[in-house]
Amino acid sequence: MLARQTKPLLTALLISFLIHLVLLLGPTLELSEWKEQPPLTVTLQAEAPKPPPPVVAPPPPTRPKVRAPAPPPVAAVAPIAEPSPVVAPEPVEPVASAPTPPPIPEPAPEPPAPIATPPITARVAFPTHIEMVYSVHRGDRGIKLGRTTHTWHIGGKQYLLTSTTEASGLLSLFYSGRYVLTSRGEITADGLQPISFWIQRGQSADRTESAEFNWEAKTLDYGKGTERHSTAISKGTQDQLSVFYQLALTAPHESGLRIALTTGRKFNRYTYQVAGEEMLDTALGNIKTQRLTRVLDKIDSTESTDIWLAINYHYLPVRFRLGTRDGEVLDHWVTEMRVDGQRVEIKPAVVAQ
Repeated sequence: MLARQTKPLLTALLISFLIHLVLLLGPTLELSEWKEQPPLTVTLQAEAPKPPPPVVAPPPPTRPKVRAPAPPPVAAVAPIAEPSPVVAPEPVEPVASAPTPPPIPEPAPEPPAPIATPPITARVAFPTHIEMVYSVHRGDRGIKLGRTTHTWHIGGKQYLLTSTTEASGLLSLFYSGRYVLTSRGEITADGLQPISFWIQRGQSADRTESAEFNWEAKTLDYGKGTERHSTAISKGTQDQLSVFYQLALTAPHESGLRIALTTGRKFNRYTYQVAGEEMLDTALGNIKTQRLTRVLDKIDSTESTDIWLAINYHYLPVRFRLGTRDGEVLDHWVTEMRVDGQRVEIKPAVVAQ
């Protein structure tokens, strides 16, 4: 009986022992396996954190999204600032003032016409320095009254003309001082364009007459002292001295011409006609000339004018005869002529029998 009762007890003890043995041996084997295969634990743990991602992941993605849009506007502002300096050079707008040049073409059309005219050739060949000396006589080579000297200078497009007359011989005992005429202006395609002209008789200021040309306004102011006058003028208007060299610059003349002229005291328009060619017997020799005569009118019925232009010497005036208000005639004959510093020599004059 006792043996039967102890047998199941032993069996239970053996089973219990085996179970304990298995339990004791089991964990040691499992630990070794975990140490040898760590990657498996990592993969298993990676799966485990799946629940947190929904909580942690949402905030980070929102933050980068907010930061990402911020930089783009900054970049966009930068390029806008760059073009603004480029817009600054838009002061090129003043260049748009190019419409201002149009006034330049306005005068341009006028010059071209006269550019092809003969005066241009004459002007180019005209000397820059001239000195003409004349003996002055009463009537046709009558009593010698004095001497007149014309000087001509060109500087660029500017000219200066002076005429100085001095009494000589017995006449100097009755007349003192000098009679001076001065003309200053420009040389254009149409010849001389006076700017100012004045006459000095002796030393007295009240015997001075002058004329001022305003070509922009096309007006002339002339007179003596406070007795001034104003009148409209047109292209080609001359003064009492410049007219001689205007005729020389525009020669030869084929027909009559009309010239507006001021003497400083008055202003009139005169008509000159070509009287033909003449050979003059001068102190320098025989000179071939073209003679021009002013046509008298009711206003200046006594103030006649004749001019002889030397055909072979730049059409310079080698003789001119002027009628005065008193009815007298002052005859001027060339005695000396210097062109660009060189004295002009002509074969001896032929003495009339």
